[in-house]
Amino acid sequence: MHSPVRILLCLALFFLKSSLSDETPDQLCNNLDAQQSCGQCIKAHAECAWCIDPHSSLVNRCQLKSKFTNETCTPHLVYSPQTAQVKTQQNLPLETKQHDGRTVVRLQPQAVSVRLMPGHSSTVTFKYLHQTDVNRRGTEPETMEIQTSDVKDSPINLTFYIVCDGELKKTKSCRVQNNQIVEFKIEVTVNSCSNSGDVTLSVGILGQRTIAGIYVTTICGCECEKHPEINSRLCHQNGHLVCGQCVCDPSRGGDKCECPLATLGVSTASELEDKCKFNSSTPVCSSSGKCKCGQCQCNRPTVTGKFCQCDNDSCPLSSNGKVCSGNGVCDCGTCKCEMGWERDDCSCSTASNNCVENGEQKPMENKPTDDLPETTAASVTETTSTADLPSDEELEKALDDSVKSTEATSSSALKIFWLFYFLVVILFAY
Repeated sequence: MHSPVRILLCLALFFLKSSLSDETPDQLCNNLDAQQSCGQCIKAHAECAWCIDPHSSLVNRCQLKSKFTNETCTPHLVYSPQTAQVKTQQNLPLETKQHDGRTVVRLQPQAVSVRLMPGHSSTVTFKYLHQTDVNRRGTEPETMEIQTSDVKDSPINLTFYIVCDGELKKTKSCRVQNNQIVEFKIEVTVNSCSNSGDVTLSVGILGQRTIAGIYVTTICGCECEKHPEINSRLCHQNGHLVCGQCVCDPSRGGDKCECPLATLGVSTASELEDKCKFNSSTPVCSSSGKCKCGQCQCNRPTVTGKFCQCDNDSCPLSSNGKVCSGNGVCDCGTCKCEMGWERDDCSCSTASNNCVENGEQKPMENKPTDDLPETTAASVTETTSTADLPSDEELEKALDDSVKSTEATSSSALKIFWLFYFLVVILFAY
């Protein structure tokens, strides 16, 4: 048996991991995995979309669908498939004849296609016409039971519901009368991507010669990934254009495969991109520029620095709306004040004795008394209490202590001198 302490530790680690992985949709769309490809993007979250516009200037093609604008990506080139799509392929009405002209339709619809992203579900509704075997006598209710093909080894999970006795119940069987039309539902859930492609499910009723089909497709990639443009001119013919993004040959890097890695002193595209990062944990060009063959090109003239890390528009504004109050320049987010001005926004003149702060005057600090006006020095003298001055006895005691300390110091120095003197004499004697 596990000890209580060990169990508590395991539970604590579990909840810690859960809390750390609780990312927002925006964070999921912008993580590194989602930026790798269109397929990875749409799997990150249902609200993630991919820009397949090859002429887009976006650094991160995977974003929340709501964040795309006409300027960042052409609207009809924003790829965002529905998480669940249900389409009826064949839907002959009940009690009509099948295509063979003889068989009566007892299950409707006859064929349904379902497209689902992993982690999502969709419900297919059927109608069933129950007819008792003509050789069976009696009017007692019979049991109808839904049957499907085995899904044990597939990423599909099925849940069954039947409108039984006028109430929708979670069940696979129900007591029914002859010629009764029964409505039932099958909820299809995709747990993961299928390695074997589409999954075909047969749906029928136990003991009855009637059948329908559900064709399940897992949405684990983008349609555009199936049709890449080989050695595209947009990729300098050194890579393939896949969903608007260049996938470069091993010897090339850059958004358009324009960078020969060997001549830039790196062996992989990721090493080339690392040249545009301050460190491994920071974004490329501080998310304020593009990496062009290992060098950052900042998005705006006011953004500077090797890694576009300095925003010279981010300094504080004064009440007149000027950066650094018009008395300095903005240098990487910090005001560099001109001579005669101070504070973080260069709003205080050092020529005056005080500055207004929050509507009140703030006196100058750390100024020696000698620099104060005569009236100020006088007031300081007048406000000094005589009670704070030492008494005569205290002054005499302090003087005696000082003399004794001096004498002790002199005595120690004299002793050291004579010791050194005798050592020198002894050495010369030998």
